Amino acid sequence: MATLPRINFTHTGTFCSDLDKMVEFYCQKLGFVVSDKGVASTGHRLFFMTQNPEVHHQLVLFDGKPTDLPFNPINQLSFLLDSLEDLQRYYRFARANGIEGIDQVDHGNAWSMYFKDPEGNPIEMYVDAPFYTNQPCREPLDLEMPTAEILAQTEAMCRRRPGFQTREDWMQSMAQRIAEQRVSW
Repeated sequence: MATLPRINFTHTGTFCSDLDKMVEFYCQKLGFVVSDKGVASTGHRLFFMTQNPEVHHQLVLFDGKPTDLPFNPINQLSFLLDSLEDLQRYYRFARANGIEGIDQVDHGNAWSMYFKDPEGNPIEMYVDAPFYTNQPCREPLDLEMPTAEILAQTEAMCRRRPGFQTREDWMQSMAQRIAEQRVSW
């Protein structure tokens, strides 16, 4: 049987009602830079955006989103940070720059903060924790606490829940499951 190649999710595109306002928000509040811009073959203006010099675009914003949609079709846009300290630094930046409605969540396997962009799209900024616990898991998080205290609190919470593993053990078990799935195709 053929083995499927590994898939790496690298970017997403979203339609916007106010494209210029969204580009400004993602540049000023999330630190993206415009790597390219133009007009698509469909006639929509678009902006390619990145924070990684090795990746041409991580996000593409298009104009043309109707303003009268009955609900927001985007559940969330999630952005992975490198460390808990980076998440705490971003939390302080967000608060200082007027981002409101920030929700801080300890998922056990990750620490997250959630807020919305100007068009109401939920954004998650997160970092992986060194633990795994069954999901869903949603516990309070205080990003103003010292990192050592957050780490100890999360570990204690995860150890009380069923299915506790270290992140490393969980990654090894997932690698095994993925390898077995690929062989079956």
